[in-house]
Formats: sequence, C-alpha cells, structure tokens
Amino acid sequence: MLRVLPMLLALALATAANAQPVGVATWNLGWLMDARAHARWTHACAALDWPADLAALTAAQRASLAGLPFCNVHNGMAFPPDGCTSARDDWPRAARYPADHPCRETADLASWERYAQKLGALRAMFARLDAQGVRLVALQEVFDANAVRAILPPHWSTITTRELLGTPAIAQHVGIAWREDTVLVRDAQAVNALADSGMTQRPLRPGLAFTVNVGRKPVRVLVVHLKAGCRSRNLAAPLTERDARLPDARKDAIATDCALLRHQLPALEAWIDANASRDFALLGDFNRAILREPVAESASYRARVDGSAASDPLDTCDMVREGNRLVARCKAQTRALFPELNDGAPAGAVLWRARFADQGRGGAIPRGSSGDCSLAGARGDLAHDGIDHILISASLKARLAPASLTMRAVNYEDASGQRLRAEPHLALPSDHCPHVVTWTPRP
Repeated sequence: MLRVLPMLLALALATAANAQPVGVATWNLGWLMDARAHARWTHACAALDWPADLAALTAAQRASLAGLPFCNVHNGMAFPPDGCTSARDDWPRAARYPADHPCRETADLASWERYAQKLGALRAMFARLDAQGVRLVALQEVFDANAVRAILPPHWSTITTRELLGTPAIAQHVGIAWREDTVLVRDAQAVNALADSGMTQRPLRPGLAFTVNVGRKPVRVLVVHLKAGCRSRNLAAPLTERDARLPDARKDAIATDCALLRHQLPALEAWIDANASRDFALLGDFNRAILREPVAESASYRARVDGSAASDPLDTCDMVREGNRLVARCKAQTRALFPELNDGAPAGAVLWRARFADQGRGGAIPRGSSGDCSLAGARGDLAHDGIDHILISASLKARLAPASLTMRAVNYEDASGQRLRAEPHLALPSDHCPHVVTWTPRP
C-alpha cells in the first residue's frame, strides 16, 4: 500500500492540473546520445577512419555502422558547406577537420569531453523550459530514452520509439518527455507506418502517438519527424529549371527526398483521419515550411496537379529506383503537404497551425523575431527556422484560448544569459531551438 500512495498522489496532482494551462514544446535535440551510445559511435567510426561516404564502404563495413549516427555528424563545421569556401583538408568531403580549420563554426563533438558540453547546454535549456511552465515536450533526433534521461530535470519522465514494438533500429527516434507530477501521459504507441519508405532497406523515422488530458478532456497527440530535404519544393515535381546547373548527385538527392516525403504523406493523413472524431494534435519536426503553404484548396489554388481534389483519397505511392534516385509513382499528384492534411474529409480533419506573434508575410521569420532560432556570430545557418510545428484540431482549438496558437522559439543562452555564440571551442547544443506554446483551456 505504501508503494501505491505516491502513484495515487501523482495521479491526483496531474488530474487537478488538467484544468490549468499546459506549456507544450517541440524540440529537435540534434543526434542526442548518452555516453554508451557515443562510445559505440566513435569506436565504430574510428575503426573505419571516420568515413564520410558510406557508398564507398563494403557491405560488412556498412553493417558495422548500422543503427549509429553518420560519422560526419557533430563535426562543428559550417552548414551548409557552401557557406564557407576553402580547399584545405579536402573540405567539405571529409568527416572531421582540425580545430583550426577556417570553416569551423563550433567544436567537434567526437570526444566525450566535448559532447558532455552539448549535454550540459541541453540540460540547462530543459531546466529553463521547466521554470517557464513547459510540462510536455515532443522530442526528435534522440537515440533512446537513456539519452533523454541524462538531460531531464527532476520529476520528468520520458519514452521514445526505440522502446516501443516494431520500430526500426535507426539512430534517430522521436519521443516525449513530461513532468509526471503535472501531466499524465498514457497509451503510447509507435506509428510505424511513418517509418515505411517503400524500400525495405531504408526505414524512415516512426511516429509516436499518446494521449494526454487538456482541460480535463483527452487529446490524442502524434509526434513526428518527417523526411528532410524537401522543405518547400513541389512534391509532384521538385526539380525546376533553376536546378539544371546543380551537380547530378544533388539533383538526385532532391528528387529522392521529396519522393520519400510524398510516400509518408498517406500514413500521416490516415492518422489524422482516424482521429478526426476526437481532439488531436501533431507536434514535431516536419522538415517542411508548412506556414508558407496555403491553408487549404480554393478557387485560386489547387494542391493537386492531376485534377483531383485534396479531399479525395490519397493513394500510397510505389517507390522505384531510376538511376541514382528514388521516384514516387503516385496516382494523386500533389504539390503541397498542409492542404492534404487540412482537407475536412472526414469531418473533423481540420487543422490549425501555431504561428509566431511577429511572423513576416508569407511565413517569413525575421531575424530577432519570436520565431528566430539562431546563434550569435554564426556564419552559416546552424539553426533551422520554419520547420518545427505544432498543429491542433479545430475541436481542440474551440476549447482553448486564442493565445494557445501563439508560438515562440526559445534560444540558447550562455552562463551570463546572453544568446549563445558560435565559437570554434564551444559545443553546439542543437541546430534547432525548442518551440513553445501554452495550451490554455477556455473558462
């Protein structure tokens, strides 16, 4: 009985807090690992002399790196690479570079001492979020729950898709963290349909669905980290005339990334449709600038270029290889993501997007605005603005105060409270900032 009392007390506190505002965030933690995973990664990559091109490895060598981060992550170099022009040390084709390289932005995190600095910065940010009233955080790019626990404040719990049934053995998982004395998370399930790329040997990241009470009523939530590389391109025809001068390898990568994102879209819409009769929300890194996409189809805008409507069924594509790229062969040719999700079919499949208070026209995020996630002194784009989103159903919106759809990015700070600077000797916490809203139930 004594063991049950703390659990009952936590449940009572969480139930009482359900009528209170709930701070909610989505946060990509940038290839988060704990000490054990970091040691596995460095050992495997060092054994192969830190390869940057996996295609040049043998099958056995690639197998030794399976389920681990790419060997060139956390190298602290300028991104995108063309943001720095240099011919030194085979830039940008190597995985790691000397500390004094002219294209270095932040510290190389291949050593545990340096990586521990990253964890310290993430831990400090989590404490800030906790102090600001954030009680539920959707996480992306985490290795497992142990990695998350290393940066959590007291009274917080976590789960990631790595611990759930049927998920692929990949280096990046999604997860959730919640303050257990305030929020009650239940019914967590992996959404493995999102991990299906149509190619057996190339799994994508699964989703994570769970239920949480907001205003004493249940809300079904999905955490996602969709395929990167197709941020704002036409899904049906991603390559344009302006891309003609790009190297073939770059064009192949663009076409492949957009095809894979298109392949994920039916699974994402299917989850929304299955939950359209209840309050629901989607949180995460969409790798898509959906604030720049139309809200829905209209007389002047059609998402599909094949003549069908976004409310018509969205078919699953067949993935085929054409040369060095993947192509999605689909009956429904759609160019945008958000109008497909926000199609009102079935009734209840209507979404509202959290936006920044001082967002510019066309979804632009001005420097210094509430949506700006950046590092002081950075030469390249070390922070990815405009792809981390919080979406809620129309039924949930009706129960929340209008300010619940106002989002802000929380920038990293140094010990003095100043915005973190990009310095060659400092660890980069992540290339994403936490994005926060406060869900406030209406009286």
